[in-house]
Amino acid sequence: MPQKGLKTVTYKTPGIARRVILCLLAGLLLAGAALHIQSRLGLPLPFSLSSRTESKKPTDARKSQELSLSAHSLYALQLGAFTQESAARQLAQEFTARGAAGYVLSDGGAYRVLAAAYATRAEAQAVQTRLGSQNISTYIHPCVQEGLTLRAAGTAAQVEALQEALAYLDGLGDKLLTLSVRLDSREMAAEEACAALRSEGATCAALHARLADAFPEELPASLRPLDETLLQAADTAEHTDNESSAARIGAALKYCHLTVFFGLSAFADGLR
Repeated sequence: MPQKGLKTVTYKTPGIARRVILCLLAGLLLAGAALHIQSRLGLPLPFSLSSRTESKKPTDARKSQELSLSAHSLYALQLGAFTQESAARQLAQEFTARGAAGYVLSDGGAYRVLAAAYATRAEAQAVQTRLGSQNISTYIHPCVQEGLTLRAAGTAAQVEALQEALAYLDGLGDKLLTLSVRLDSREMAAEEACAALRSEGATCAALHARLADAFPEELPASLRPLDETLLQAADTAEHTDNESSAARIGAALKYCHLTVFFGLSAFADGLR
């Protein structure tokens, strides 16, 4: 029997390629508009940092990691408190030459001049008594830095740079306090204390450089207290050398100790 031939019929659908191209263009325009709106609103594009208790989720993150900041408490010896910063700076300068930190803390409209800080009230009271015998009057000012757990999100380089800087500063205060106490009690020579301080300062400078590399355009505002702390510690250490007196080296150690403590407190407060 003769077989019937099979015919293939092709149905043309005009404009499909053109429609695909138009859809792609529309998608690109919508994405561009979304990014523009997001940047105008100030939402975090490259990096985000928030307390773990917050409900915000990181945006455009390549790496997300929890970071911890330990709780610390100190008992600072206050030499005086002023309403004018210039008066506080003048007193601070007078006591720096005598081995005091000369750290000026801006605290609710008052400028406190701090000589040093200690881990316990008993230690602070012992130094207070010794200073009193030299006719130097001080007041014990308690300082508290609460612990904090953070979630950082961003590129791997950004998160790792922040993790290293935060972990280092979290332990640096205790190291500087130990050096200061050992120098004051003459358990350590001034040259050795100076070398240790300069080594810590070099590490701070390196960590600052790493943060700058991880955030080449602009450091997020939330991280600036950390970066400023690194820079201040590095600068103080750099300007302390073996030619300095033991009192000057001791003052630099105490100043760096307070710089780290209040720098971390400012960083934590900025995230709450």
